[in-house]
Amino acid sequence: MTAIVNRFSIDAKTCILFLVGPLLIGAISVVSWVTVGGGVLRPPQRIELVLPLGTAERIKAGEAVPSIPAKSVFVQGDVLAIVNQDVVNHELGPFWIPANTTLNVPLDKAQSYSYLCTIHPSGSVGLEVRPRDSLLMTLIPTVVMGVPMGIALVIIARVLSRLDVG
Repeated sequence: MTAIVNRFSIDAKTCILFLVGPLLIGAISVVSWVTVGGGVLRPPQRIELVLPLGTAERIKAGEAVPSIPAKSVFVQGDVLAIVNQDVVNHELGPFWIPANTTLNVPLDKAQSYSYLCTIHPSGSVGLEVRPRDSLLMTLIPTVVMGVPMGIALVIIARVLSRLDVG
């Protein structure tokens, strides 16, 4: 009976190997989630889009304004503050921005918008509002894949330790 207990006893090396699996998968999940998946852990922010003086003249000449991108990405809950420093009124989809004013647009719904506008030479601007993610989305793959990986590492270590005995 003690031979069976000794054969299946858990030592420190086995425990460490078992924990390495979930930790490794967790690290990979977090890194890939943040870099590739667009996962966003930051709280909602107020983001300014400045329409500098002379924007209307540049657009009329077919020139882009460097501070105004054709597409912008936001997080659900952000507030887009459109600061019109130009002497001309501008439009961005349903929003009218009078000269020398600021318009605050709450971005509460996750979706993509394509607005006709007077602030970009193409005549349109895209806004993508992404949902805020939670760490729960990372914990699920960590548990689902990490525990089996930890078990696999323990099995591999046990097999390799038996092969080294000579």
